[in-house]
Amino acid sequence: MRTILANNLENDTYVLTPDVRPTLPTPLLRAFQDSYQELVRFIARRTGSTHDARELAHDTWLRLAERAKSPQHGGETTPEPAARAYVYAVAENIAIDHLRRRRRGMERFAAAPHDHADESAAREHGTHDVADLCAHRQALDAVDAALRRLPQRSRDIFLADRLEGIGHAALAERYGVSIKTVERDVMRALDSIEAALHRWRGDAVPLRTGRRRALSTLLGIAGLSIGSAVLWQAWREWMPGYQGSLSTAIGRIRSQTLPDGSRLTLDADSRAEVTYYAARRTVQLLAGSVFFDVARDEARPFVVTALGHEITVLGTRFEAALQDGSLCVAVESGRVRVRNSNGEERFLGAGDGARIDASRQFTTAHPGEAAAVASWREGWLDFHHVPLGEVVSRLARYSPRPLRVEPDAASLPVFGRVNIAQAGTWLRLLPGSLPVQVREDQGNPQAIVIARRSPP
Repeated sequence: MRTILANNLENDTYVLTPDVRPTLPTPLLRAFQDSYQELVRFIARRTGSTHDARELAHDTWLRLAERAKSPQHGGETTPEPAARAYVYAVAENIAIDHLRRRRRGMERFAAAPHDHADESAAREHGTHDVADLCAHRQALDAVDAALRRLPQRSRDIFLADRLEGIGHAALAERYGVSIKTVERDVMRALDSIEAALHRWRGDAVPLRTGRRRALSTLLGIAGLSIGSAVLWQAWREWMPGYQGSLSTAIGRIRSQTLPDGSRLTLDADSRAEVTYYAARRTVQLLAGSVFFDVARDEARPFVVTALGHEITVLGTRFEAALQDGSLCVAVESGRVRVRNSNGEERFLGAGDGARIDASRQFTTAHPGEAAAVASWREGWLDFHHVPLGEVVSRLARYSPRPLRVEPDAASLPVFGRVNIAQAGTWLRLLPGSLPVQVREDQGNPQAIVIARRSPP
């Protein structure tokens, strides 16, 4: 039995379920099984991604299984050479459909060339309506007034964050405050600006609900000249064009495609906030693990922040994970720069990994030493000399029952691979490999407690 990701088409989430394969009575399914590894390499050469190739190979198997069940084809007997050729033809068609969907997704967010031409012509000839230009200036005056009403430190931190791109850790050190205070000052400035724009439009100022509307939408002036190129460029720099919050529940995995074609896959019990600006793309990892498949954009670096640390890329595939106050980074392809909150940097390539612990110290894994990147996407968790407390904390993301490790057993080292769908079985068998006992919590029968076993 292995574990697959079963797609829920309604909300683009995934549920980890056991994949129980039936016997393979037909030549098509037998040909698929015999040439599986070669078929994955075949698809990977066409898509450029081994991860996508495994998913598309699974889709191929489903297509063949549906054909075997079909009354129209169920009784057919296909010669072995023809069966293998048919399997590859189905796989190639599925790969072509995948590439077409991906290309359409990229084109959907690309501006039409004539739009830029029209915009340039309008700027050059000054053909915008005078009333519109006046209204835009009034809107920016409202923004400027809102910023002037802020305390000096809040205004300076906000402008340094949005115009200069200075990280929150550096700003906290510059002003002698905590990172939380810097984040609070930035949010305070954004709330003040949003309220000012609502008042400028004549709207009631809504209560903040956690998801802020794009301020360019409130202005209604995206892409229009406002008479001051410098002021407009500054506006585009500090005002986000896209914002979103992503989260997953326990036992759920979710994939989300972003406006630039980048794709984020969130592990169970994970949270992240995405904000895109004209000159940079940012994601704040708040909890759990995320696998990033970043679309390359030379003009806009992609920056992931977590616990005051930063990961900067242009286009690559990597995982960022929070665990017990540490940030772990593992690169599948491409190259990333990891900077801790003290300003120290490491550059990681394919197969490299790094960990920044709670004391902000780096630990790096060299090529060949790093475990498979984001193996939870395939339904597995790999542990190599990992404390039991951390292992159980990871398994808790998928367990319907609360899990807890007593302090006397938390430091026991764990080696091996855990099938997520069989995590309950793994816990029951744990006393056979470690000196522990697994029992129900006396105070909460729904919870499971792991404690060190007393010597006989």
